[in-house]
Amino acid sequence: MKKFNVDEFIWLLILILITVYISYLMISGDIYNYLSVKTTKNLYIALVILPIFIIVQSMKVISFNSRKDTSMKFLPIIFTLIVGVLLLIRNNSYDDREELISFNNILAKNAIEISHENHYIFEDLNSKGAEYLGRYVVFTGHVYKYEEEKFILGREEMNCCAADSYMIGIKTFSKDKFKEGEWLKVLGKISFDGEYYLEIEEYIRVNPPKNIYF
Repeated sequence: MKKFNVDEFIWLLILILITVYISYLMISGDIYNYLSVKTTKNLYIALVILPIFIIVQSMKVISFNSRKDTSMKFLPIIFTLIVGVLLLIRNNSYDDREELISFNNILAKNAIEISHENHYIFEDLNSKGAEYLGRYVVFTGHVYKYEEEKFILGREEMNCCAADSYMIGIKTFSKDKFKEGEWLKVLGKISFDGEYYLEIEEYIRVNPPKNIYF
């Protein structure tokens, strides 16, 4: 006789939690702290397939119970997924005010905002830096390391996931000194003195952005 199947219901619950977890990561943008933009696109396939699995699994909830009760072995998985979802909700309940920070300097209005889409500018400086000489840019990064009076202001880029990330950035000059690891949002001019570098006109100390990777 068919009746409520606990094991099948637990599998249904796990599928639902996984779907919610992935969806929340993608909607909130937190997924980019673990996977690159290119890799994340593959998760859209999972978000199409998982609802189909949920529908199929829901049909199994009312069925013949298995002889052996194995429901308890799923508790660690369910507990982990629930805690993960709750932590994501908690972390995103705080206002992210980093985007509200802006410069009073009128030069910032026409400056190039360095973002995920155009951070190749740093690489272009080696081959066609003359095109950017004298241009103003706005860039949010952290102080990577000092090299004499200049320091590398950089950000990590992901090729596939956080495990294969690597540092990209630009040599930067400021009259002020900063601590390594300190996050700055800077307005600066591309200058040249034997090498292309960023000369800071104005800066704001900021908290690490929600997505620290490019």
